[in-house]
Order: sequence, then C-alpha cells, then structure tokens
Amino acid sequence: MIRTLIQDVLLAMLLGVAAVIMFVLPSINPPAAAKDPIDIPGNLVATIVWPEGPTDVDLWVAGPSDRAVGYSNKSGRIWSLLRDDLGTANDSTPINMESAFTRGLPDGEYVVNVRCFGCAGRVPVPVNVEIRLADGAVVWRGFVDLVADKQERTALRWLMAGGAVVVGSESQVFRDIRGEG
Repeated sequence: MIRTLIQDVLLAMLLGVAAVIMFVLPSINPPAAAKDPIDIPGNLVATIVWPEGPTDVDLWVAGPSDRAVGYSNKSGRIWSLLRDDLGTANDSTPINMESAFTRGLPDGEYVVNVRCFGCAGRVPVPVNVEIRLADGAVVWRGFVDLVADKQERTALRWLMAGGAVVVGSESQVFRDIRGEG
C-alpha cells in the first residue's frame, strides 16, 4: 500500500514537471517572430564573365559622386566589388567572373567598365557583361571585346532617376573612371 502511494506521488510529481516543461517554458522563451525574406544584396548588380584560362580581366564601376570601384578600391559609397578574379591564379575553379553590387540607387550617372589587366598574348578577349536590377530587370546584357593588353572599355553608362533607368540615356562612350577623384 505504501509502495503504491509512493509510486503515485512520484508519478504525480513527474507529470507536474512535464506540465511545467510543456506549458510554462514556451511562454518564457517565445518563438522568434517571422522575419521578412532576405533581399538580394544591392539594388543593382554588374557581372562580367570571360573565357577560362590565365587571363585577368577587371570590372570597374562608378556611381554618382563616388570613387571608382575595382581591384585596387573594392568599396565606395555606392558600389562594392565582391571578388577580384585573377584568371587561374589563386582559383580552384575554371570560371572567370567578377561582380559588383550597389547599396541604394541615388540619381545620377552610372558607369560599368571592363579592363584587360593581364591579357598579353591572349587577345581578343570576349567579355560577357550583365547589369541587372535587384528585381531581376536587365539594364543591359552584351559582349565587350578587349583587343589589347591594358585596354579599358565602357560596357555601359546610363542615368538613374527615382530608382529607374532614364530611357534613352544609355551609351557606350568611353569614360575613364579609374583616373577620377
């Protein structure tokens, strides 16, 4: 009889502890509120891709009232370079690619240049360029042929106003952004 009573008391205590764990602890540490989905980093992304091999092509970008961003200046007020791809040097994949993204889209002129930094003896180099807004809209997609070592060409320059491309403002007239400010 006493043994059954002790077992009943122990069972009741165990159930009490289980009830505390199940009902009280969740209210002490409520689940985290659902957060908004993570947005793509940046409002504008510029990407260049060139053929496999040791060729080193550089992406240079500039926004309004900002220094040019490229291998020697990886971040500015607007643009940030994700990676300086040196061709096959220090690389475990055959893919040659560089990307830069913006933080915000202030009104003004944007420029995307490509430069054949280490192309001696390997020209011409066709460089695939894509400039895309974070919502997926393509600003420009095409090829720029680099035909000489150290050559730099403007893939695209255009105006942004109110977060949108100003229609008709696009051109490929060269602008030397690396030598500015």
